Amino acid sequence: MLKRYLVHIFLVIFLSLTTIPCVLCAQSTISVNATSITDAQTSINSAINSVSAGATSNNPGYVLLNAGIYNISGPIHLKSNVVLKGAGDSTIIFSNGSVCTSNEAPAYIYGLNVSNVEICNLQFQSTARGPQDGGHKGGRFCINLNSTNNSTVHDILFTPYLYCDGVRVEKGSNITVYNCRARTGHDGISFLLGSSNCRAYNNDIDIRVNTGIRVRDSKGIRLDHNTFYGLHGSGWCCTEMEENVSAEIDHNIFHDYRGLSGNAAVQPRHANGSVSVHDNVLWNVGNISMGSGSGNIMDPSDKNVNYWVLKGYGYGSIK
Repeated sequence: MLKRYLVHIFLVIFLSLTTIPCVLCAQSTISVNATSITDAQTSINSAINSVSAGATSNNPGYVLLNAGIYNISGPIHLKSNVVLKGAGDSTIIFSNGSVCTSNEAPAYIYGLNVSNVEICNLQFQSTARGPQDGGHKGGRFCINLNSTNNSTVHDILFTPYLYCDGVRVEKGSNITVYNCRARTGHDGISFLLGSSNCRAYNNDIDIRVNTGIRVRDSKGIRLDHNTFYGLHGSGWCCTEMEENVSAEIDHNIFHDYRGLSGNAAVQPRHANGSVSVHDNVLWNVGNISMGSGSGNIMDPSDKNVNYWVLKGYGYGSIK
C-alpha cells in the first residue's frame, strides 16, 4: 500500500515538472539585430513565426528589434498575439520606393486577419524626398492593419518624407493608435472601409500631403488629444471625413495649418453621418466644415501650444 502511494506521488511530481515548462514556453522573446543586408524582414519574420507558436492574448510572444537600421526588401508579416517592439527612435525601418507596392504586400509592416498585436517604439524612413513622392497609390504604407482587431500602435516616429500613410486601418475593430509623431507622405493615420470602435489619441501630426487623420466609411471612431499643424503649403485639411462616418473629435489642438488646396480643421468629402466636434482649440486654421458641438475655443488670445497642453488639450496632455 505504501509502495503504491509513493509511486502515485512520484508520478504527480514528474508530470508537474514536465508540463509546467510547456505552459511557460507560450511566452517567448527573440531579439533581432540589424545587419548590412537589404532583406532584414527575413530574420524579423522568422522571429515572429517562432514566438507566435503557442502565444496567446494573455501570454504574447515578443520580437525585440535592437537599435540599428533594418533595410527591408519586402513586408514584415504580423501574426496574432505578437508584440513587435523596437528600441525607440534608434530602431529604423528603412525602404526604397519599389518595396511593398502590391495588393499582397502593401505595407512595410502588414497585418492581415490577425488580432492582439502590438507595434511600438520604431522609426520609419524611406528614400522619398518631398511631398511629391507621397500618396501615389501602389501601397507603401508604413503600417497596414487589414481585418485586424484588438491591437495597438504606439510610440512610432514617421519621419519626412515617406511614400504613403503612417498607420492605415482597414476593416479593423478596437484598434488604438497613440503617442505617435507623424510627418508622413499621405495620411498620418486612417480608419477606413468599415472600421469600428477605433481611437487615435495623443499623436503629434505635421501634415505633409493629404490630411492628418482620415475617417472613411467607419463608425465609433474617436480622435482626441492630438495636435495638428503644418505650414508646408501641401495637403488640404487636418482631419477628413469621407462617406458614411460616425466620429467624435475632441480635446485636440488645431493650429497654424495652410494646405495646397484647403486648410479646414474638419473637412467632409462626399460625407454623411454623425460627427461630434467639441472642446477643441483652434487658431490659424480653417473652419470646422462638418460636425457640431460645444466648447470649441476659436482663435484664443494665448496661442502658445504648451499653455493649452497644460490645460488638457493636444499631444502631451495625457499619457
